[in-house]
Amino acid sequence: MIIRADYALLAPGVARRDVRLEVDGPRIVQVRSGFALERVRPDYDCGLAVLTPGLVDPHAHLELQFCAGRTPYRGSFFDWLQRVFKLKQRHGGVTAFPRKSLSALAAAGCTTVVDHHSHALNWPAIRRAGLRYYPLREFFEFDNHRPKLTELRKKAHWGYAAHAPYTASAQVARACRRLSDEAGRPLSIHLAEVPGELRFIKTGDDAEIIAMLAERGIYDRRFKGTGLSPVGYCAKLGLLTRTTYAIHVNYCADGDLELLSDLKPTVVFCPRSHAFFDHPAHPLPRYLNAGVPVALGTDSLASNDRLSPLYEAALVRREYPQVAAADVFSAITAAALTPLGMARQLGRLEPGCLADLAVFRLPGRPKSDDFASLLDAVISVGQSALTICDGKVIHEDDR
Repeated sequence: MIIRADYALLAPGVARRDVRLEVDGPRIVQVRSGFALERVRPDYDCGLAVLTPGLVDPHAHLELQFCAGRTPYRGSFFDWLQRVFKLKQRHGGVTAFPRKSLSALAAAGCTTVVDHHSHALNWPAIRRAGLRYYPLREFFEFDNHRPKLTELRKKAHWGYAAHAPYTASAQVARACRRLSDEAGRPLSIHLAEVPGELRFIKTGDDAEIIAMLAERGIYDRRFKGTGLSPVGYCAKLGLLTRTTYAIHVNYCADGDLELLSDLKPTVVFCPRSHAFFDHPAHPLPRYLNAGVPVALGTDSLASNDRLSPLYEAALVRREYPQVAAADVFSAITAAALTPLGMARQLGRLEPGCLADLAVFRLPGRPKSDDFASLLDAVISVGQSALTICDGKVIHEDDR
C-alpha cells in the first residue's frame, strides 16, 4: 500500500512536504519526501492533507459510554463519583461493547487506546474493531490487606490498575504492581486528582472520602494517614516506575516534582476532564520542564463530551501556549508508549515502525508548512479521513 500527501508530521517536531509512504503488511517499509516523478501510482493520493502517526489515548473508560450527558458536575467530585457508581448499578453494569466510542476514536485518527474497566467486556467484538486495545482492570478494596493474587489474575483480561491511593489499599496496589511486572504490562493509578485526596492520604481525614468508602463498605478505620503526598506515598510503595501511568496528577505538592522527574512514570493529563471539574491550571509546563513524560488522555464520556486526542490537544494549545507544539504532538503520539513497551514500534512514521497512521484533509493551504502550523491545521480539522492500524484500514470517510 502506498499513501501520498502534501504534508506529514513524521515525529514530534519533524514536518515534511510531499510525503510518499509505503506499507507492506503491518510495517512501514519506506518514507520519501520531496517531489518526485513516480511510475507506481499511490493507492491513496490524499493531496492537500497531513499524514501523522496513529494517535494514542492512554487513559479512557470506554465502559462508561452510557454516561454521556447524564452526569453533570455540581461542585463535589466525590458526589459526582458516587452518582456515576450508582448509575452503573442501575444501568446493569457497563457498556459491554463500546462500539460508538471505539468508532469515534478511530475517526479521530486514534489507533491505540489504554482502556480502564471494572467488569468483563465483549473482548472478541472489541478486537474486531481493529484498534490496538489495551484493557487494564481496575481494583479497589481499600479495606483489603490480604489480596489473593489468583483472584486478581482471574479478573484481569490483560493488565492491572490500582484505582487510586484512597480506594485501593497499599496491599492491593502492591499486588497490582507485582502482577503487572510479572506480565510485562503497565500499571495505572489515578493520582493527586483532587485536593481531598491529598488531605486524606496525608492525615487520614477527609469527610467526603470517608463517607464514600463507608457507603461502599470498604472504609478502613485503622487508616490514619501517611504524612506524605499521594505521589510521595505511591513512590514509597514502589508503584511509580517507567512502566506506570500516573493518571491526572493535577496537584503537585512539595517534593513531588523531584520524585516524578527521578522515577519518570508517564503522567497522563486529561485536559477536558480537568476543565469539567474546574481544577486550577495543571502543572503541565512544570512537569515538561523537569523532564517528566506527559501524555494526554480523554478519560470518559462521564466527564467529557468527545473522545479524541486532538480535542484534548486543542485545549492545551489554547490554555497552555508556553508548551511547544512538538511536546503537544508527542503527548498524543509517542509520550504514552514507554509503559506499553512500544516506544520503538509506534509514535512516528519511519521504516521499520508498525503501520499505524492517520490522514487529515485540509480545507485549504496552511499559512506555513512549519510544524506548529501544520499541527494546528490538523487540530482544526479534528477528524481523520483515513485511519490505518497495523497496516489495515479501520476508518475511511466517504471520500
